[in-house]
Amino acid sequence: MGFISMLIGQCKQPRGWMGKLLTQGMNRAHGPMTDWALTKIPIHDQRHVLDIGCGGGATLLKLAGLLPEAEIHGIDYSPVSLRVAARKSRHLIGQGRIFIREASVSHLPYQDTCFDLAVAIESHYFWPNLQEDLLEIRRVMRFGGTLVLAGGVYFGGKFDSRNRKLAAHGRMNCQTLVELREAIRGAGYINISVHEEQDKGWFCVAGCKSPDRAVGVSPSA
Repeated sequence: MGFISMLIGQCKQPRGWMGKLLTQGMNRAHGPMTDWALTKIPIHDQRHVLDIGCGGGATLLKLAGLLPEAEIHGIDYSPVSLRVAARKSRHLIGQGRIFIREASVSHLPYQDTCFDLAVAIESHYFWPNLQEDLLEIRRVMRFGGTLVLAGGVYFGGKFDSRNRKLAAHGRMNCQTLVELREAIRGAGYINISVHEEQDKGWFCVAGCKSPDRAVGVSPSA
């Protein structure tokens, strides 16, 4: 395994001492892109929020700051990342504001219609099956809730050549923004918006679960 493939493998599922250092580094490196992405969606009175692939917890804290009345839930399948997140978020975990769990996007440990907002930052290209996993997220979303995918690796932008090499080395499931929009649409989301910061190579794609009369439940129930 080459160095690039090894590094991407650690990004996918951090392990050991290297994974801990990488998780801490990703907390810092992903910050500006996350801030940008969160300005592209309506942040108002969401009460139950899910961060899918929460990594070292930086996005959990950003969401908790933007939504001071909300429960913020994070899942990751890397125990190393969750330990970093637990340490970083310990004061809000102690207050019952942040909850973290070891889990996969393919099998979310929540009841139907729990969340008003779900975000995935730099994680969807590592999911086992994008279309099925989008449907699993839809299951736990409340009707009218918003799903946000954001990151810096996609095809067709300013850094297309670099991103195609990264995707090939790391076996990452990457798409063009048009393809990602259609995947989200195909999973039953509406009002889809696509945003691109071309110079920095960032994207944010968001969609809403179509409205219905169903009543949501708390993810903590």
